[in-house]
Amino acid sequence: MAQKRQLAAILFTDIEGYTSLMQHDEDIALTLRNKHREIFETATAKFDGKIIQYFGDGTLSVYNSTVEAIYSCIEMQLAFIEAKIPVRIGVHVGDIVYSKEDIIGDAVNIASRIESCATAGSILISDKVHDQLRSHPDIKTKFLDAYDLKNVDTAMPLFAIANDGLAIPDPSQVKGKLKTREEIHKNPVSKKKLFYIGSLVLLVCFGLLFAYSFLSKKNIPVREDLSIAVLPFDNLNKEGDSDILTNGMTEDILTQLSKLKELHVISRTSVMQYKTTEKTIPEIASELGVSYILEGSVQKHGDQIRVTAQLIDAATDEHIWADNYDRTLTNIFNIQTEVSRKIVDALQLNLSFEEQQGLAIIPTENIEAYKLFLTGRNEADKRNKESIARSIQLYKEAIALDPDYAEAYAEIANSIYLETYYSGRNPGEAAKLANTYLDKAEAITDKVSRIYSVRGLIYNIEGKRNEAQAAFEKAIRLSPNDLTARHQFSTFFYYSRQFKKQLEQAEIAYRLDPLSFATGNSYFTALTMNKKYDEAEALMKNIEKHSSDNNKFVINRSYFRLYTDKMDYSSAILPLKELVKEMSVFDRFLAFCYGKTGDTLNAHKTIHKIRGRAPKDNLSHQLAVAYAGLQETDSVLFYLDPSRNNQYRKLQRDRTLHIFDFLENDPRFIKFMEMHEARGN
Repeated sequence: MAQKRQLAAILFTDIEGYTSLMQHDEDIALTLRNKHREIFETATAKFDGKIIQYFGDGTLSVYNSTVEAIYSCIEMQLAFIEAKIPVRIGVHVGDIVYSKEDIIGDAVNIASRIESCATAGSILISDKVHDQLRSHPDIKTKFLDAYDLKNVDTAMPLFAIANDGLAIPDPSQVKGKLKTREEIHKNPVSKKKLFYIGSLVLLVCFGLLFAYSFLSKKNIPVREDLSIAVLPFDNLNKEGDSDILTNGMTEDILTQLSKLKELHVISRTSVMQYKTTEKTIPEIASELGVSYILEGSVQKHGDQIRVTAQLIDAATDEHIWADNYDRTLTNIFNIQTEVSRKIVDALQLNLSFEEQQGLAIIPTENIEAYKLFLTGRNEADKRNKESIARSIQLYKEAIALDPDYAEAYAEIANSIYLETYYSGRNPGEAAKLANTYLDKAEAITDKVSRIYSVRGLIYNIEGKRNEAQAAFEKAIRLSPNDLTARHQFSTFFYYSRQFKKQLEQAEIAYRLDPLSFATGNSYFTALTMNKKYDEAEALMKNIEKHSSDNNKFVINRSYFRLYTDKMDYSSAILPLKELVKEMSVFDRFLAFCYGKTGDTLNAHKTIHKIRGRAPKDNLSHQLAVAYAGLQETDSVLFYLDPSRNNQYRKLQRDRTLHIFDFLENDPRFIKFMEMHEARGN
């Protein structure tokens, strides 16, 4: 299996004076070491660390989160102090590579040297770790000094964790794996001179940068609204598979940026509508509601590929930066990360450790597997029985080329569950098989948002509310701009009757995907459930005007729900007249609204239609609703009688539309409702 590179917090511990103690009293030394490992293992597990290795009295472990690593250090060091075990701890953050039995990398060596500089009861950290703790005031730190660590080119600033109860070394007394005086003086330039030279160089650079910015008038301020749309990249040569690679470049840069919580990223669904547009950048930005646009092109010649990208300030239509990337095809994966980091720098985003990890992830390094994956995703997007089946096969072929392709396993799970909607697949069987693939994906990495959005969907359908909520929350933590996770989380809150939270998620989803009819309609539903009727009506009128995939039937159904919910029965009649042309089941609501507006003639005409065309098993229920509009109590109760009416679910749903409000205190109605509920039809 290929080596896995990862950004991680690296933690070393050892017992000070352990070798000497072993020589004097082996039993006490072993007891001390066992207690040390017990405390170490407990704290590591509590904060999701991973134990890599024990060596004598020392330990090596890694954490995905720098903050969690420090919380773990504090807890274990305080426990060591209480147990009178003299332990030193050092922490650094950097790239590591997993080998068969341990981890390797410069960052591991640096962490080891930092730990050697600690004293019993202290925790020393590098400046990189310190940078990750700035927004955590409960973790206190103290700067010691910059030290020349062995085999490290430049002096490294070291800090001590200064929370209550922890030891803080005297900066002048720090010892450990440091360079000797002779090693330091091999360099003819002293640190002090180097500092002054470096400062002078920096001043000159800043002066040149300022002059350039001033003279070129390109000093563009960062907007308060950090929002971006990644437009479809242009395919400049149409060679073979170049179109799928071009689309993949767009989508993968978008996916990378979607992991950043400070940045609002428009979804793939909306940006792909501009693939052949002739609209200007300011026009597109206005329609999508963004401050920045990324556009670019891809040109492929054999195994060589050139990618051009430029970031544009939408308000001024000026370029913030532009760059070319010439690579071989096998190195295409690094481009998405490089472009994403350029955007981070240009927009001055402050990334968390987890976000830095996310940007460093490359899902696969197999170009053929990647192309199969992209083709599979395109097939799944077509949303029909045949295309979804093809997507599953393509994902499986990708996995055959790269068995560690976690995203492909997650997408298989998603397509399998889509088959319950488009192919009539049994939901129970689909859930079981989908979870098998999700487990395989999660065993490779727990950093893929799709794993948890699909789990959340399955749990929600199965009625496992707590598990569903936890899964959706993790999906969104991994990718705050994940449209699917936001949309499905909104649906979760709808079914759990948490309408305020439904609206929060639906609003975020709509902002991510403003040109999608489905996302807009979901937001409309959330507004209606929260009785924000004016906003809902304005939204639907905007959707009618601008959305390219409008469904007139769904629009009329939405208007009907809106107007009946706000008891504006006159306005509900027009959309209902359109709905009954396609589905006679809406006859009952049309008759009801005629009755509520005093149009008894049309109410009775519609009732006559119901008697002539309603299905037998649904006739009584339709008539009960129709007569409710006329408030003919005896007729309503006659048709609600459970001996004639077995439509319990429709009855419960229609009650939310205030259909039977005038009967809510009638003992006969109450009795019928109890009978219906007991039968649970």
